[in-house]
Amino acid sequence: MAHEGVVRILRDVEIPMRDGVILRANLHLPDPLPDGGAPALLTRTAYGKDTGLAIGSDIARLVARGYAVVVQDKRGRFASDGAYTLLRDDGDGALGSSGGGHSDGYDTVEWIAEQPWCDGRVGAFGLSYLGYATIGAAISAPPHLVAGVVEQPSSDEYTDRTFTDGVLFLQNVVDWGALPFVAPDIVAKLAPEEQPVVQAELDELLALGDAKYEVLPLDDMPYYRRLEHAWGGPLAHREDEAYFAENRVGGAEATRVRVPILHVGGWYDFFTRNSIRQFELLSRLSPVGAQHRLVVGPWAHAQLAASEVAGIAFPDAAVDETSLIADWMERFAPAGAADSDAPAHAEGWPRAIVYVLGANRWRVEPNWPILGTETRTLALQPDGSASFGPAVAGERTFDYDPARPYTAPSVIAGPVDASAHLGDHTLVYETAPLVEPLEITGWPRAVLEASTTGTDADWLVELHVVAADGTARLLDEGIARARYRHGRTSPVATEPGRVERIEVHLRPTSIELQAGEGLRVVVTGGKFPAFERNPGAFVDLNTATEADFVASTRTIVSARVELPVVPAAARGEWIDNPWPLP
Repeated sequence: MAHEGVVRILRDVEIPMRDGVILRANLHLPDPLPDGGAPALLTRTAYGKDTGLAIGSDIARLVARGYAVVVQDKRGRFASDGAYTLLRDDGDGALGSSGGGHSDGYDTVEWIAEQPWCDGRVGAFGLSYLGYATIGAAISAPPHLVAGVVEQPSSDEYTDRTFTDGVLFLQNVVDWGALPFVAPDIVAKLAPEEQPVVQAELDELLALGDAKYEVLPLDDMPYYRRLEHAWGGPLAHREDEAYFAENRVGGAEATRVRVPILHVGGWYDFFTRNSIRQFELLSRLSPVGAQHRLVVGPWAHAQLAASEVAGIAFPDAAVDETSLIADWMERFAPAGAADSDAPAHAEGWPRAIVYVLGANRWRVEPNWPILGTETRTLALQPDGSASFGPAVAGERTFDYDPARPYTAPSVIAGPVDASAHLGDHTLVYETAPLVEPLEITGWPRAVLEASTTGTDADWLVELHVVAADGTARLLDEGIARARYRHGRTSPVATEPGRVERIEVHLRPTSIELQAGEGLRVVVTGGKFPAFERNPGAFVDLNTATEADFVASTRTIVSARVELPVVPAAARGEWIDNPWPLP
């Protein structure tokens, strides 16, 4: 229901937390307010409630749909009091390993529900850090929270944000801490005598340009060595899952989520694995598992309104984020008397709405993972071919030197042409051109039987789509660290020359390869600066310098990629864009 009035904005409204700390928010209220108040939508940001950064949606249009919208600065950020801790204080502090976290998401939702301008129903939404804050609040289960929209969330710091399966997501983490809407407020909150020192170190780091990613040792990087919450703490606990417990969305957390959530991801996003894994997990374990829904488009991070990535066009891909949020919320907190009969459930909303790359169309699926998906094994042959059939015996070797790393862009850069980065530090396997279309939708996995002459190694696997003209565009990637082959909390050196089983979990994807196209698989020893460099030796990763680097010879004894293939008969229904731009 459209609201015919105007927006009344109340700025820096004080919201007390249970420990007495005051957080501040801007309230965007319909004017006039309906009798009994309006349903409220909450987003909590680390990027400044007055900047609009990362909110994405048009607040005035949400208010016009009948909602009161609350935009709050997180604890210790911008106008809010208290000490800031990265990716903490958003749900239930009891989930934290030390019990020292705060329940700011819970407390804010319940405060909103008690206000005279709210009718008692609260929804939460957000993208990236704001998406993490949204799912954190849902895990804490405030009684008046009715639904959520979680877009590209930066949760699961241990496996999918600061680290990717144990490997530091270096470029992302370094870039984040220096962003113009992150660093100035961090510096401003320091003691006056510390501010010029830390600012000088930040300036020093930024002056290095791309060379900043090469600074070693990691634990002594200028500026970042001053940030315990965003750098020193995570590095020191890289093998301690309990340290990251408050940011985790695992099985125990999933059982606490009692409201329907719309999970929104992008195939080229930083956090694609988070979006889809959390949807799958909550669908199985949440008390309202059947009410969760998934939307995935061909988007990079925070680019839902874009119809191209890396210069590659994706027809009909851009969506109106505001309409997406409002359409979901109106199912659970309809605004206005005219909407009182709206269904308070997700029935009729497709289980999954995905944009299939290659076909470049939207499709709805009644189930996810897609029923009828077949695992087909692509054998990587010693002659450099790849085929759906038995593997041929034989070995291939390559040399890898961390001082001369593989430097191709990450998938988050989009479907870039990756061919120029291949060399003698990579192994390349390629299929023959397909004679008919082939759809891959789901989670690919690579399994290597391999050895290194070093005492540690990273193994990186890429998938490329090879066009008929020979152009090869990056589709997927995954990385595994050999020292963690028996578990992240139990690092073990590799025995030089010993063949070990290495599993590399790639990102979920969806693509329809066309006749005449093929797949290329690249195996190498890392990807820098997207990921930190493995020294090639079983040394302390935080204190290692280039003096610790060891070049190694890698041997592949056998290798395969397990692909989730969707037969034509198992595919859902093609649709037009559900939320086209206005």
